[in-house]
Amino acid sequence: FPPTFSGYRWALLAAMLGGSRILYHTLDDLSSGRIGAGLALTIAFIAAVWLGESLTAALVVFITLTGECLERYTIDKAHAAIRNVFDLYPPLAHVLREGKEQECPLSELQVGDRVVVRPGERIPADGRVVEGHSRVDQSALTGESQPQEKRPGQTVFAGTMNQFGSITFSVESVGQQTLLGQVTETVAEASHRKTTSERTADRLAKWFLPIVLAAAVLTFCGWWFATGDSSAGWEPTLGVLVVACPCALVLATPTAVMASLAWLARAGIVVKGSEALERLAKVDVFAFDKTGTLTQGEMAIGQVHFFPDASSPPWQEQHLLYLIATIEQQSEHPLATPFAEFA
Repeated sequence: FPPTFSGYRWALLAAMLGGSRILYHTLDDLSSGRIGAGLALTIAFIAAVWLGESLTAALVVFITLTGECLERYTIDKAHAAIRNVFDLYPPLAHVLREGKEQECPLSELQVGDRVVVRPGERIPADGRVVEGHSRVDQSALTGESQPQEKRPGQTVFAGTMNQFGSITFSVESVGQQTLLGQVTETVAEASHRKTTSERTADRLAKWFLPIVLAAAVLTFCGWWFATGDSSAGWEPTLGVLVVACPCALVLATPTAVMASLAWLARAGIVVKGSEALERLAKVDVFAFDKTGTLTQGEMAIGQVHFFPDASSPPWQEQHLLYLIATIEQQSEHPLATPFAEFA
């Protein structure tokens, strides 16, 4: 830009690039009957432009948009962390069509399809078992650590893990219509609801704004009265509007809440909404389910004692453990896996 490009024009350029967003949101709030913290910023911004304070105008825009970007980034990270917790769908399903088994993307899975699920695979949709029997780990949905037995006629749920035998089930719901999809959607919606602290911050901002405007008017009048020059009060008045704006109060609470939800989600803890998170501060006593919550919910063999002492051929300890592992590997009983792993 040429040297004659005045500070006033710099302020106008800042208004065009960033201030338009602030003005848009303020006008949108006013048209909806809402008086928010953005009004004080808008007034401060317009005053800075009018006074030719280009640096102040640019600073107001920078602080506001930076705060909004940080808030948006935190919220997006929180939602991504929550989605990752519930990202339990397998990429493909083994579908029986025309008597042949074929791999099918979940997006093409339809109600009524018959799906084969082998041991160690996740179930891709909700449905009812039509063939085979197995035990299914439903802890991701129910919190119950022990695998649940599934036989023909019983319901299986998307995202749960088939642990033992192969089963075939008829699809009854897919995608967001599954129980897993509904839980994910419920948690996502709950995270958008405001907590008591957020609502209090909004109310404080609403009532604090008239106080800020009144303080700005008094500052202007005070400087005018003290100096006899009306122009002397503009800069102090502008400073009051910028410094006393309650935007930090409005932005800080939701950002802190969503950051906490994201941290908990990455630790595998899903909180159903920010309201529940806020109530944790008032809780005195916690009652936990032990198995699968405070513990891993997986059985393990700590030590084996042989009676009589297995120290001489042919019943030496290592040979006996080998025999135990050989037998237990053929079993689908929940206790068979710990024995086989220990041996």
